[in-house]
Amino acid sequence: MGKIIVLEGLDKSGKTTQAHLLHDYLNDKNPGQTVLFSFPDYSTTIGQEIRSFLDGKVQYNAETKHMLLSANRWEKKESILESLSSGKTIILNRYYQSNLVYGLANGLDFEWLTILDKGMPKEDVTILLDISPRVSYLRSIVNNFILDDFEKNREFLERVRINYLKLAKSFDWNVLHSDNSKDIIFKSILDIIGEH
Repeated sequence: MGKIIVLEGLDKSGKTTQAHLLHDYLNDKNPGQTVLFSFPDYSTTIGQEIRSFLDGKVQYNAETKHMLLSANRWEKKESILESLSSGKTIILNRYYQSNLVYGLANGLDFEWLTILDKGMPKEDVTILLDISPRVSYLRSIVNNFILDDFEKNREFLERVRINYLKLAKSFDWNVLHSDNSKDIIFKSILDIIGEH
């Protein structure tokens, strides 16, 4: 069986950069044996609906938003299982952990949130790239990113970060400070996955 590596964190924490660095590194070592998924996956019908509510074009209550985010992962379940059964390493840029921390910040019940992804493949290692909401916001402004509904609310993002750090302790997620250089962070990620 293959392995699942999850990269988590607030927006602009470096997840996408590190996911691509790790994918390229592992693919160089074993060509064709590494697969990268990013969630939300906006290429699907459900993903497009998620993009719409993140952009403020449609309004849903919190439960509906988090059910859609979960359904977006279920859309990719078979692809993930196929990759696992063929022995590939899967890198996930966000997974169900995001739904937990953002859902808790939205006032939703933890048990209900966990049920949404019950039956999805479990990860072998989770790496949290920790960043303050202030730095996340500044990185967005400097790079001229358009902020979505979640990213605009700094107080909300502070709750998300607190939830990330609490759950990291509870579930033994690896925490890296993403205010380091991308090379230092990447070396730390390689150290972590080497232990697994």
